Amino acid sequence: MSEYLRRRWAGSKTYRVVLVTTIAYAIFRLAVQGVYIAIMLSPEPALGGVKPQVSMVPIDLQVYLDAAKHFQQKQDLYLETLERIEYHFPYPPAYALAFTPFLWLSPAAVSIVHTLLRIAAYILLYVCWHRIFRHLNLDRANEMLAWTLPLWLVFPAFWNDLGYLNIYIIMALLSTLLIEAILKERLVGALVWLSLILQTKPMWAFAAAVPLLLGRYRFFIKLVTWAVPVYVAIAGVTILVAGPSYGWEQYTEYARLLTRLGDDFPWREMANGFLGYNHSIKQIVIYFLGETKGAIYLATGIKVALLLPLAVTSLRYLFQSSQHTNRRMPYIGLELAFVLYLGAFIWLDIVWEVSLGIAIFTYLLATLEQRWSKMLTWGVFLLYALVDPLQVLGAILALCGMNTILPGPYVTTDLSAYFPIVMLVILTFYGLLLKRLWDVRSVYLLAR
Repeated sequence: MSEYLRRRWAGSKTYRVVLVTTIAYAIFRLAVQGVYIAIMLSPEPALGGVKPQVSMVPIDLQVYLDAAKHFQQKQDLYLETLERIEYHFPYPPAYALAFTPFLWLSPAAVSIVHTLLRIAAYILLYVCWHRIFRHLNLDRANEMLAWTLPLWLVFPAFWNDLGYLNIYIIMALLSTLLIEAILKERLVGALVWLSLILQTKPMWAFAAAVPLLLGRYRFFIKLVTWAVPVYVAIAGVTILVAGPSYGWEQYTEYARLLTRLGDDFPWREMANGFLGYNHSIKQIVIYFLGETKGAIYLATGIKVALLLPLAVTSLRYLFQSSQHTNRRMPYIGLELAFVLYLGAFIWLDIVWEVSLGIAIFTYLLATLEQRWSKMLTWGVFLLYALVDPLQVLGAILALCGMNTILPGPYVTTDLSAYFPIVMLVILTFYGLLLKRLWDVRSVYLLAR
């Protein structure tokens, strides 16, 4: 990896200036993160209308810790309604059990530990994509990985995750490790990463379908055959630790939660003034048409229409002989993983981020041939890359006395609060990848 960075550094003065600037921004941003955590830990009024009476940790981490505490005390893990979405715990009981050791730490210690964990996960994410590109002999992609490092340093999905201490970047890392294990046909590794994903955010298990679509039926069957009993075993251990009655009740409530996530979500409409940060198809339609049955049916129809080409393409790969294609073009599996990831997020009713977008962006820049498609990729992703600097600007203006942070919190200087940038990135990358997967001839040209 270092050779690509050295080559890029030596070959372009502009690159050196941009990289140094973004490194300075990242250092500044880490300092902002430190101040933010200090504010959260101090029982003083905070930005965005939050006024804690006791020391707090970033909100998503607090939700995980509260769930661990509820698990210890055999209290309900799941809310009856999602009206206060920021306090919603969307994971299985095993996740709450896994967080119980962190209850021994002070708020400051647990915040620092999880901040460092996410920084380490992001660095590992970058390294893992270098390994994957090298494994696939995509030298151009590794060159682009070095070239896009400045964008990795300002990537909003990372900084937002660091602010809330959610697990999006950790999920991106786990899914990347799963993709790598599947591409290298390492069953044990794939099973480990898939099992961890299923215990957190199951929709990130998209890569598990890649072996099936590429005709690696034996590998796929082995993976699924082992993944099911491992999941059951983890659930069983959790139920035994919690107590059979309480544990079973919580898993039942978790299953109910998965069926009602989109039913009582606090959808935003035009009367709210702006779209907000949920950029799902359903939220976009409801924002313009209101929360009506017609709008919900329309949103479902749009999602089905968007995903129908993916279904047809997947069936095409499923029923054709893929072994020759797999040997000639091993990165077809990577493109399938990418498009399945994007398809999963098109279907979801709650879409805050596109954490693997930076890796897909890097790959597309390295492999796209048409100038228009490269310009389109650059254009939509730069809009997304501006999100974090604009949010920081809003926070600075708020500290100067301006009303730029509204309850939620929402940052009024942030374009993504008004325009569904995340879904724009998802749909753009989805369309470009799907076109290439369908056009077998263009894929063969890339393999030459």
